[in-house]
Amino acid sequence: MLRDLFANASILVAFISIFHQLFRDKSLNHKLSLSLKIAISFIGGLLGIILMIYSLHIDNNTIVDFRNIPIILTAIYGGLISSFITSLLIGIFRVSYFGLNQSSVSAVICALLMGIGCGVISYIRTSKKDIFIYSVIYSLIISTVSFSIIINNSRILMNIIFVYSTAMILISASIYKYTVYLSGLTSIYRQLKEGYSKDFLTGLNNVRCFDTIFNKMLVDVKEKNERLSMLVIDIDFFKKVNDSYGHSNGDVILKQLSSILINTCGSSEVVSRNGGEEFSVLLLDCYPNHAVRIAENIRTAVENYPFELNDGTKINITVSIGISTYPDITSDLDKLFEEADSALYRAKHTGRNKVILADKVTLH
Repeated sequence: MLRDLFANASILVAFISIFHQLFRDKSLNHKLSLSLKIAISFIGGLLGIILMIYSLHIDNNTIVDFRNIPIILTAIYGGLISSFITSLLIGIFRVSYFGLNQSSVSAVICALLMGIGCGVISYIRTSKKDIFIYSVIYSLIISTVSFSIIINNSRILMNIIFVYSTAMILISASIYKYTVYLSGLTSIYRQLKEGYSKDFLTGLNNVRCFDTIFNKMLVDVKEKNERLSMLVIDIDFFKKVNDSYGHSNGDVILKQLSSILINTCGSSEVVSRNGGEEFSVLLLDCYPNHAVRIAENIRTAVENYPFELNDGTKINITVSIGISTYPDITSDLDKLFEEADSALYRAKHTGRNKVILADKVTLH
């Protein structure tokens, strides 16, 4: 018996490891999209099915395994929807694979009760550890009742209940510790990944991420014969702001400006902080006149926005913006950034608070 249950536990550990690897970019909680919740439920159902295939056979009709643990885990990760679908898949397989009999009917009922019960428990406002403990206790109660119904020999019944309950508690505790460990690793991975691509202050793409996206866009634009516009944005007299109000207030202004850029450009555009007070926006398949309108919207929004400092003081700042577009302005994609930057330079040296299109007249 112990050997078969150990095999079940080994399958659990292997499957959970693969699961966390597949979902390492996601924060697993009840706020997941419906499609992800369904995906989790099918993975949980598959795990439950494999555990049943490698289960301990008490007699021709009765099997014992750890199929309840996938239901518990899917409830914690995906809520009631995930746990119910997982339990339904497990129940359907139990009947179709092992045949219709008293044991299979009891197993289906237990699986559905587990799916519903653990799903409800997962919404209790407490720690994941407590939810896991409550779910395991609930599982043991359901399993004990089920064993009592289908096993008539009291000696065998007590032996199975004792061994299964002990193994379930030990395996559940180990699985919980292991999932906490894996969750910690994936959380660190996501933080490192975000730190690699995101600017620590503003949350925008950093220069490393900008280079990666920009180089990929260059290839795509050439292959698909599309347009690509670039805005290079710089805060006017930002050094004076830092000197007058301090670098901490300068950081506050950078954060607020980043929000303005995101809100003005939209989430579909690539907004980056290229360093210091310089930002850039990549506009795919965007004509020069449309790029100018977007740039003007940014310039106007910044000019009219009351930037609030740490002490509540409100100040106004302006930005200068240079624009270039491939292929309308430049036929050399490799010079797109250079020409937009040159246009920015002209804007900075002809009065600031301007939008200038490369090789064109001032637009303001």
